[in-house]
This record gives sequence, structure tokens and C-alpha cells, in this order.
Amino acid sequence: MRKSRFVLPICLLIVPALVRASDDQTIENLLQKMHYAAHMLNYTGRFVYQQDRQLSLMSIAHAVTKDGEREKLVSLDETGREVIRNGDQVTCIYPDSKSVMVEKSSGKVPFPPTFPVKLDQLKGQYTFHLDRQDKIAGQQARRIIIQPTDKYRYGHRLWVDEKTGLLLKTQLLDESGKLLEQFMFTHIEFMNKVPDELLTPRPTGKEYTWHEAQDSNDPDSENEQRVWIVSELPRGFVSDTRRYHRLAGKTSVEHLVFSDGLASVSVFIEKDDDQEPSLMGVSRMGAVNAFGRMLDDYHITTVGEVPRRTVRMIGESVVYKTR
Repeated sequence: MRKSRFVLPICLLIVPALVRASDDQTIENLLQKMHYAAHMLNYTGRFVYQQDRQLSLMSIAHAVTKDGEREKLVSLDETGREVIRNGDQVTCIYPDSKSVMVEKSSGKVPFPPTFPVKLDQLKGQYTFHLDRQDKIAGQQARRIIIQPTDKYRYGHRLWVDEKTGLLLKTQLLDESGKLLEQFMFTHIEFMNKVPDELLTPRPTGKEYTWHEAQDSNDPDSENEQRVWIVSELPRGFVSDTRRYHRLAGKTSVEHLVFSDGLASVSVFIEKDDDQEPSLMGVSRMGAVNAFGRMLDDYHITTVGEVPRRTVRMIGESVVYKTR
């Protein structure tokens, strides 16, 4: 009898640990399946995107060809805006302003969004929970809850198609658990081959103004004497990429990206030309927060789907040293 009093509590401790390990493996399997599905499935569909109280309806066509991925997103409102992705080239068409923007994709914001597949990479910043099953767009989906361990990042809820692994619904939650934005498929059709006409842009005539952003590995000569540094980052955020963008008639913009493996923050640094008003202080649009400030004659803008305190911390800590 004396021995059995200790055996039962020990067993009760072991069982939850085994359940957590089993759930973690199931979550990793779902994330791996989701990562594959995001790049390797042919499908068309419609989804709703909600940001605050604004609701948008969009269509998507995604195809995998011998030349790589192709994708077309169309806003089904009066603007009719389109985003065409062909390999690493992204073309944004704005019929309402008669303009087209062409640039190279950084690969950081695919649709549907992807997530890291190894939980160990994120466990210092987030906790993961396997939740109930739901029906989304006629598909059986499993819900995954991702909660941040501090106030410097947002939480997520994911609904993953158990059969194909495609991400069917996501919700982004602020520090208090309030819904910031979500997307959800309302209809989806998987197919062997997506017709070309569903992946090509509508004709854009001479009345459209074309802009092409050029990426470069080198700064302008006037900037090459400065090395820009972010001296303070929230725990878990590390430097991801550094590159330069250049638009016609403008000096290059230095672009720094910092990520914790799930959330990312961009820092844009450019010489102030006084031609357009620059953001000063904090601004918010939906889940995206931005912070702007001047440092000598340079304007620094920090942007990300992260809380206000995160962009402010990073933006205020940008400094430079002379080579």
C-alpha cells in the first residue's frame, strides 16, 4: 500500500508529458505537410480576408510547372487589383491608378503564409497547442494554436487541411488575444493542371505607368561609408537579410529584415529628399505597425506584423558607424 501511493502520482505526471510529446509530433507533421502543400499543389479558390472591420473577397490560382511556381491573386472588389507571381518575379497591377509595379520577391511573404516546421526553433518565443477539428471550405481541418511567450509578437490560430496539408484559415491575435486579421477559404478546387488563362494578367495597355524596383547588393556611393546597425532587438529576433532597392530617379533604399522564425520586421533606411512627407512616430494599419524617425539626414522606417512596442524598440535602436 505504501508503494502504490507514490506510483499513481508518478504515472499522472508521465501521462501529460507523453501527450505533449505526441501533440508536438503531430503539430510538426502538420506543419511539414503544410509547407509542402504551399509550394506543390495545383488549385484554384476564393477566400475572404478580414482586417479590423474591413472584409475583402479574393480569388487565387496556384500552379506548379516545370519552370517553377506560378500564382495569381485577384481582388474581387471595384479596384480589381491583381498580384501575379512567376517564379521570383512579382507583378502588382493597380487598375484604379493605372499603374504596375514589378519587383523580385524576397520569398518572405508567400500566400497562403507558411510557418517553420521545427517547433524547437520557436519554443523560446511561442507555445504550441493541438486543438479541435473543424470543417473549412468543405475540407476537414485541424486547428493549431500558437501563443507568444511575451508582448513583442502576435499569436496565431491555424486550420490545416488534414488531407492535403493546405492552410485553409488563419487568425492573427494581438497581445490581449483580440482578433486583428484573418483569412479563410470559402471555396477550393484541387486539380491536376491549372489553365494558363487563370494565371496570366489581364491586358495592360500603354495607359498604364510601369515601375520596376531594382535590387542591388551594393549601396549608393554616398551611403557606402555608413554601416547601419540595430543595437536592440526583442528576444529571439535575429538578422535575416540585407538588401537594397532602387526606383528610377531615386537613391537606393537599404532594407534590413529581422525575424524570430515566425514574425519578421523590416527596417528601411533612405536619404531624406524633402519631396514627400515622411512618417514620424507610430502608425498602424490593421495588424501592421510602423515607426518612423530621422537620424541626421536619413529617414528610418520600421514596419512589421508585430505589436507597436516591437517596431518602436527596433526603430529607436537603429544607429550607424563610419567605415
